[in-house]
Amino acid sequence: MSCGRDLILTALDNLTEDEFNRFKSKLLTVPLRDDCKRIPRGTLQDLDRVTLTDKIVSYYLDDYGIELTVQVLQNMHMRAEAVRLQGAVGSASRPGPAGNAAQSTQHSATACTPSGIHFVDKHRVSLISSVTLVDQVLDRLCGHVLNPEHYEAIKAENTPQNQMRRLYSFMRAWDAACKDQLLQALKDTHPFLVQKLERS
Repeated sequence: MSCGRDLILTALDNLTEDEFNRFKSKLLTVPLRDDCKRIPRGTLQDLDRVTLTDKIVSYYLDDYGIELTVQVLQNMHMRAEAVRLQGAVGSASRPGPAGNAAQSTQHSATACTPSGIHFVDKHRVSLISSVTLVDQVLDRLCGHVLNPEHYEAIKAENTPQNQMRRLYSFMRAWDAACKDQLLQALKDTHPFLVQKLERS
């Protein structure tokens, strides 16, 4: 089994029957990325934890499947479970002590592409369409590169895609150091997405 699938299944196994049924109901209404289809209601209701995990991974793949699971848990006000899943993702993607120096070098190198374009500029379209945990990204930026007015203006947008577009509108005045902070926030909240884009 893939690492992402294991993490999603573990999160679902930690839910009571009532919580699991609520999870399936929330999955029918949670906002999705523009390029994703929703699992049909008739299919969803009869699934157990294992088959629902398989369905999530088949529809959304590992990285977005995890992000979507976190988003549903947060919508259920199960913050502890959401944080636990995110922590498990971070542990799975974090190298051992011998890899820390190499990881630091790699992160510095990948902030800008060979053409000199910053990662967040090069992957603007993909990040706007794929980042779902925008609130958590904003929380990491507020007080550093976002002032309270910009923070509230972005949060007022009605979809994650519109929130990211608004964030990018404020980025026009940012220097490379500010963009580096956004990249780090994305690595913290969407590690699989960043890794996929780094390989593209």
